Amino acid sequence: MNKRIKSQKEKGKISVIGKAAIFTGGFFLFAIVIITLNFIPAMRLKEPGMKCLKGTCVKVYYEKEKEAAEDVFHLAEERAPKLMEALGINTQQKISIYIYDSQKTMQCKKYGYLALFLHLDWYIGDNIKTKVILTSPANPGKVHQYNDIQQAVLHEMVHACISTLNPGIRLWLTEGMALYLANGEPFYKEYLSQMQVPSYKDTGTKNPVKFSDMGGYTFSTTYIEYLKEEYGWDSVIKLIKTEDWKTSLGKSEREIYNEWMDYLKHYYQ
Repeated sequence: MNKRIKSQKEKGKISVIGKAAIFTGGFFLFAIVIITLNFIPAMRLKEPGMKCLKGTCVKVYYEKEKEAAEDVFHLAEERAPKLMEALGINTQQKISIYIYDSQKTMQCKKYGYLALFLHLDWYIGDNIKTKVILTSPANPGKVHQYNDIQQAVLHEMVHACISTLNPGIRLWLTEGMALYLANGEPFYKEYLSQMQVPSYKDTGTKNPVKFSDMGGYTFSTTYIEYLKEEYGWDSVIKLIKTEDWKTSLGKSEREIYNEWMDYLKHYYQ
């Protein structure tokens, strides 16, 4: 009798475990389906009917806003050789740029349909590995102007190039480089009394929203500026490729951070 009861209990446990396994498996399958559906827009960067402008260094794909696309194309084609040379990239390697007439379409290419529900008015361009995605300057949205977006293509081109050197590079370094080489605004010493300098821990963030909120777009360019002045451009490029401070600069990351902080305190303007 006891054996029969024990057997029934064991069968009951197995049944519960089986149901839990089925539920868990079903949940994960459902999650995979939802995630896959969300990223459908990101599976193909080229929209139907897109036309292409081909240059020596860049290829620009665009929808209907031809004049704006031509402005982006000419700027990118003119500046690409210098940017690629600075990064040690083969200038025969073409950069593909995709320009979308709608800001939301561009955002969906990175974050899928989720972007439709986010308030990312500031978000007008990005890179997906070695490719650049950009909102058309003809439709800049609420935050930016025509020229802002036109210049932003240079910023994203730097990111695209750097992704060939170090695909997993941290935001602090890649944004600092893009701002320094492309479209960073001047830094003034008075900012130190108006803004909090990113902490050592902050400089390692992988979160783009936190990076923006902590003043990353203001301060990271001065980090690259300091490294170039103190250690030379070759050392900067070595750091970008390896993220090994000791090998590239001869000092620890913390030591370099402290030196940079001192550099800001005695900034020249």
